Amino acid sequence: MKTLKGPVTVNSFHYDVESPTADAKQDLHISIDHPDLKDEQGKPMDESKGKIFQVIIPFDIHPEGAPFKVSGLIGQVVQLTDFHGNPDDLEPKDVQKISRPVVEYIETLTYQVTAVTLNQGISLNFTAHSEIKPDEQPEEKKNKDK
Repeated sequence: MKTLKGPVTVNSFHYDVESPTADAKQDLHISIDHPDLKDEQGKPMDESKGKIFQVIIPFDIHPEGAPFKVSGLIGQVVQLTDFHGNPDDLEPKDVQKISRPVVEYIETLTYQVTAVTLNQGISLNFTAHSEIKPDEQPEEKKNKDK
């Protein structure tokens, strides 16, 4: 599946000092939504070539034994050419493919910030899980808000 990608956007990224003995945490939630995007004239974006989705990943990570934690919200808008379904219709491998650039951004930012703050970059390596699926919480939350 071919994808056209917008820039990765960092809505928030927090680095905090944390006790190395604090509980380890690795929370990443992949959310894939169909946003109501408009062009410069205020018209809905052209989806004739494929559906446009927004990949959003909120995260809260404290690596085991590390003197820091990171959290935030990073996302990206992608267009899946020749795909006209809903996020629920995406195969796990497609979810992995379109979310991977955002996950890599989290890994890169964390490495760069720890290189400055700790004088040693710490690598986060999130391996792709074969059963990765979009997080359904945001959709459920939207329905509760209505």
